[in-house]
Amino acid sequence: MRDVIEMLKKSVGLDDEPEESQETETIIVPEHSFYEIILLKAKNLEDVEDALSQVTEEQNPVILDLTEIRRENPSEFTEVGERIKDLRENRGAEAILLCNREKNVIIITPREIKLIRKG
Repeated sequence: MRDVIEMLKKSVGLDDEPEESQETETIIVPEHSFYEIILLKAKNLEDVEDALSQVTEEQNPVILDLTEIRRENPSEFTEVGERIKDLRENRGAEAILLCNREKNVIIITPREIKLIRKG
């Protein structure tokens, strides 16, 4: 008889002890779990191409020292500038010149990483 009363209470919603709600755990996994920051001293245009492919294909930021290219081959340095400009305009990458006195150091990041200039 007690079982019948409990069954009626449950079916009507008058259960004395509410059932424990099952807790669901939400796990958020980022698309790109970590970034490798590539530090590269570019000696020629091929080194720059490798660095830019890291930004576009692997989605990794690159800190690029262009001092040697500027000193040894100014025409390649101009070409590097055009390629970085193209990357910014067509792929949404960001680039900031970190140092331009004795050295020409630039950081280039994919679209997913935003650079904020302060100061």
